[in-house]
Amino acid sequence: MQNTQQHRLSCQQRDQEFLALYHPTLDAMLEQGINMNAAKRAAVEFTIANGHPHYHVNYERAYRCVCQLLASDEKRSSNARDFDDDEIDLSQGRLRRLMWLEITDRVRQLRQLGMSTGDAVEHVLEHCRASRFFITPATARTKICPQSRSRALR
Repeated sequence: MQNTQQHRLSCQQRDQEFLALYHPTLDAMLEQGINMNAAKRAAVEFTIANGHPHYHVNYERAYRCVCQLLASDEKRSSNARDFDDDEIDLSQGRLRRLMWLEITDRVRQLRQLGMSTGDAVEHVLEHCRASRFFITPATARTKICPQSRSRALR
């Protein structure tokens, strides 16, 4: 139950962060005379690619995923024969996996500076920004933007 509530809160925070960047982008495109539908599509794609949101995941999940990826790197580097990439349950899609890899890379850098894995995960989640929104344009349009205002410029 608590994980579901945390996930819902994380999604709401992500959506708010997305909309805070999407609306000014949409306004700027509409000011340029782009029609509403084309402007919405372009604003979604621009916001996804150029936004630098927080990582909206909880610590426990992030710690588990980062540890799995770090362990798989160690197995790979030691040429372990029993390594199977499919055994890692990061199955929420290609973009989600890219997010976990990005978080893991940042954690790895902090570990090289002497920080523990747990402290590094906490630091990344609290202080680092993602390189982009790890959502598809379809998700943004169907789940985030329908709740946005549909209005002409004031």
